[in-house]
Amino acid sequence: MLKSKKVVATLIIASVGMTGCATTGDWGSKQTAGTLLGTIGGALIGGQIGGGSGRTVAIIAGALAGGALGNWIGSNLDKKDQEALALSTQQALESGRTVAWASDHSGATATITPVSSKQVSQTATVKRSARIARVDNLSVINQPYEALRSANLRAAPNTSAEKVGGFAVGQSFSALGRTDNNWIAVGRQGVTIGYVHAPLVAPVKKHKEDHATDLDTLTVADAQTQGFDLDAIQPAAPVVENVAVQTTCRTVQYDIKTTKGSDSKTVDACQGADGAWQIG
Repeated sequence: MLKSKKVVATLIIASVGMTGCATTGDWGSKQTAGTLLGTIGGALIGGQIGGGSGRTVAIIAGALAGGALGNWIGSNLDKKDQEALALSTQQALESGRTVAWASDHSGATATITPVSSKQVSQTATVKRSARIARVDNLSVINQPYEALRSANLRAAPNTSAEKVGGFAVGQSFSALGRTDNNWIAVGRQGVTIGYVHAPLVAPVKKHKEDHATDLDTLTVADAQTQGFDLDAIQPAAPVVENVAVQTTCRTVQYDIKTTKGSDSKTVDACQGADGAWQIG
């Protein structure tokens, strides 16, 4: 086995270097206009599967092949395996649990183990309706969610707050973050338009990341049938402000075997204010 190495990650969040203290990122930018995929540094493009993010998979694939694991990945895994390993990495980062990966064609295998985690405070630029309450210290999600049952959308994260809309069963939306008291900040085209109680919703099981959520594409006329007054809760000029958000950083151990040899390395990864994971 090759000698294990500790790789010090260079973490870039929303094009700003992360220091582990307060940095600034874009809140909800992944959901803007529902178009989320992009090529980043020659990275591979991966579709979203379950909680996986196509944009994050692309970033991770490029990082793994381009530096985080040295030239070893590029020399020992083909592009299909690199992309599949990146998707498994995304799953391990999102869940915080060990993920075992096996190639479907080359015989390569890997175990991706998150060995430590910590919460990091950032400052994020947030857009919200003036009618919607400001909330600090939300834990970043930025993933498609859907309603498990009929659910009210409220102007603040509590049951006594004004009702500003309602979700039908199965309706999808962009979950921007989670409050300390377990409510989900709901986004429409990058703007926070209310809060829904977390037990009533869950991540979308399968979602194509280049497709907008149901709420993103909801018309004003259709919105009225669900109790949404889009003109009122999503004005043309929303409030733009900087608020504190909480994201996660993890140290991840890779144990990889191929027909050409094996290696073990450790990398660091952090989640940006837009929900995407970046590794060095």
